Amino acid sequence: MQQIFPRWTNSLPTALLLGLIVSVTLVTGGVTYYFTPKFWEVGYMPEQPIHYSHQLHAQQLGIDCRYCHSHIEESRVANIPSPSVCMNCHTVVDEKSGYLQKATSPDGQKPSLHWNSPDLKVLRAAYTAGAPVKWRRVHKLPDYVEFNHAIHVNAGVSCYSCHGRIDQMPTVHQAKPLSMSWCLSCHRAPENNLVDTSQLQVTKLWDVQKKLAEPDYAATVGKRLREQLWNDPSQSCSACHY
Repeated sequence: MQQIFPRWTNSLPTALLLGLIVSVTLVTGGVTYYFTPKFWEVGYMPEQPIHYSHQLHAQQLGIDCRYCHSHIEESRVANIPSPSVCMNCHTVVDEKSGYLQKATSPDGQKPSLHWNSPDLKVLRAAYTAGAPVKWRRVHKLPDYVEFNHAIHVNAGVSCYSCHGRIDQMPTVHQAKPLSMSWCLSCHRAPENNLVDTSQLQVTKLWDVQKKLAEPDYAATVGKRLREQLWNDPSQSCSACHY
């Protein structure tokens, strides 16, 4: 009896199965990497109404994070400073003298570029009108997630662990994925992110980075701090999802 299908068609089921396995693997790998906060959100840097440089204010001028983001030791959220907080430094007496003694040009005869800065004009206009600056939020968790800043800061988790070296950013961007798996990695091994607040300020990001990078810091100081907290951070759903 003559064969209807050629002999090579016998290999089709095997080829289709292998193709299916490869396709599923590629799709799974692509979704795992590209459909995650690590890909979509890390590096997010929206354009802001005022070009505010943390590199200038926090690093070069040495302003502590808590001066602008006040009460983070007591509050569950980190507040965004109002224009009045900014104007504590940027108050100008007149066009030729004022904040930081940089409101005049070197010859002292005319307003400086600092005074004529378009960004500071926006700030002064908001302050005069009693209106907030319409900042675009960079770090945002879903509404169904509860994150308490005070608990983490008081436990010894530095701003650095969640926000990176924000004091080096001319424009703020998201440095960490802030995903559930990323948070759980810290809850499972908190010693990797705990600093001794009796010896080190959590807002001194450069010092924190150096300490956490020390080979034995997590195994010694971090482990001791973890034991002092009595209970390990919860990994239960109810800890973050109410």
